[in-house]
Amino acid sequence: MSVEPIRQFFTAQAYAVVGASPDVTKYGNKILKWYIDHNLTVTGINPKEPTIYGVQSLSSISNLLNSAGPEARFSISIVTPPRVSEATIKEINGLKSQINGVWLQPGSYDAATLAAAAEGLNVIAYGRCVLVEGDEGIAAAAARL
Repeated sequence: MSVEPIRQFFTAQAYAVVGASPDVTKYGNKILKWYIDHNLTVTGINPKEPTIYGVQSLSSISNLLNSAGPEARFSISIVTPPRVSEATIKEINGLKSQINGVWLQPGSYDAATLAAAAEGLNVIAYGRCVLVEGDEGIAAAAARL
């Protein structure tokens, strides 16, 4: 599989994890921690938790993007059930000029989620996982600087 979509994903200024969780057994926690451990600027998206690992958490992607200004560039990992992921993708479609990529983690999408993605949105899916391929993507993005 091509590393190009992942390289593009890691050229963002900041990242968000939709479905960030304080529960260490959940992938929303493991992925948020991965971003923190890689010293990447990350925000959790969880309407019930104001902070996780000392990182700010917001209730929605729109809150993040609207507060950041139109020049900010984000990449977003989604770790939610498919119906929630589909709604998030629809929310992102309206703000996609600020999005470098959307990484749909395994189990977070179905056919309807993928169909909801607007043309031109860099979507990484089909079993690809940031925990497995993220380091390679960071290296590819750094090599192009």
